Amino acid sequence: MASSPATNFRSTVGIEMIRVPAGSFTMGSPESEDGHWAWEQERVVEFASDFCLGKFPVTQAQYQAVTGVNPTEHEHAPNAPVTTLKWESAADYCRALTDLDREAGVLPEDWAYRLPTEAEWEYACRAGTSGPHHGPPLDVAWYHENANESPHPVGQKLPNAWGFHDMLGNVWEWCQDWFCLRNSTRSVRGGSYYNSERFCRAAQRFGFVSFPGRYLGFRVLAAKQGPFDLSPPIDGYPPQHFPWPIFDAIDANDFNLASRIVAADPTAVESPDVIPPPLHNCIYDDRPEMLVWLLDHGANIERRDQDYGATPLSTAIVMRKKRMISLLVARGANTEGQWERALDGLAGAYEEADARLDREGYRDIVTLLQELGLQRSPAERP
Repeated sequence: MASSPATNFRSTVGIEMIRVPAGSFTMGSPESEDGHWAWEQERVVEFASDFCLGKFPVTQAQYQAVTGVNPTEHEHAPNAPVTTLKWESAADYCRALTDLDREAGVLPEDWAYRLPTEAEWEYACRAGTSGPHHGPPLDVAWYHENANESPHPVGQKLPNAWGFHDMLGNVWEWCQDWFCLRNSTRSVRGGSYYNSERFCRAAQRFGFVSFPGRYLGFRVLAAKQGPFDLSPPIDGYPPQHFPWPIFDAIDANDFNLASRIVAADPTAVESPDVIPPPLHNCIYDDRPEMLVWLLDHGANIERRDQDYGATPLSTAIVMRKKRMISLLVARGANTEGQWERALDGLAGAYEEADARLDREGYRDIVTLLQELGLQRSPAERP
C-alpha cells in the first residue's frame, strides 16, 4: 500500500479501516453504572502503537466476497452484518483476508488482520468518552427498543467521535479473549438487536460458547504482527448471579417465588437479555404448569429463541413435548408450518443435531397434531 497501514485504508473487499491512535484509557465501569459486573473492574490500559479497526461490522457481502458463502440465517441483505458465525469462522475470515490483502499490496507482510482484543475493542468504542454510551442509545444503537428483533444495515446510526458505527447494538462482536475458561466461552462485545440498553454498553463483557448464533458477528482489526494482551477471564472474579431470577423460579417450579420476582420486576417474564427465553426454558425443563403461569403473566407465545429462531411451539414439536404442544395450541399459538416440522422430524431432520431425537418418536407427534386439528399445508397434501 502507498501509505502507512496505520492510516485509514480500504481492504480489497471494501472494508473501511480507521486508524486508532496509540494512547491510554480507563477500561471497565464504575460500580455505580447500571449493569456493572465485577469483571468490569476499572483499570488503565495503554497502547504503544496505532492499529486499524473496521468502521463497521463485517457485512454479509464482505464475508461472502472472501469465503463464497453467506451463513446468515436472517434475510440476506448485503449491507447488513453477517451473523450466525462461530468464533473460529470469524478468525478464519481474518486469516483469509490477510492473504488476499498482502497479495494485493494493501497490507504489508508484517501486518495481519485478526479479531480485536477486548481492550482494543473498548478503546475504539469509547473514542475518548467515559460513560456507558457515546450518545443517546436510540441514536447510536439498534437494540431491543428499536430494532424489531432483527439486525439492520450498518452505518444507519450515529458514529462515535472516531468514526466507528454500530459498536453498540446490532450484533455482538467476537473478540480474541476467553470470557470464561471453565465454560470455554469466548468474549463478545457491544450487545445486539435483541438486548436491552443495559447490555449495550461500552464496558459490557459477555461471552458465548463458539456456536453460530443468530446475533453474533465481528469486525476486523489490522495491526503489526506480534504479541497482544488479553483481558483476564471471569474465572478469577467472585461468582455473580446473572440478573435473571425467573430461572430460579422455573428450576424450582416455585410459583410463589415467581410471583415475587414479577412483582418486583414485571419485565422478568420477557427480559430481552434472557437466553433462552423463559417459555423455552420451561419446555427444555418440562415445566408445563410454569409455562401456563408465564403465559398468564404476559409471556409472548410467539417470541423466538435467539439461538435458533424457533417459537415455543416449534421448540415443543422438535423436542417432542406432547403436553407442551397441547397447551400451546390451546392457548392460540401460531400453527402454520408446524405439521411440516413434525414431518421433518419423522424424516430424520433432527437426528444429526441430537441423537435422542430419532425419527420414530415423531410418529406420536404427527398423531397428536392430527388429534389437535392441525392439517397439512396444501403443498404437503397428496
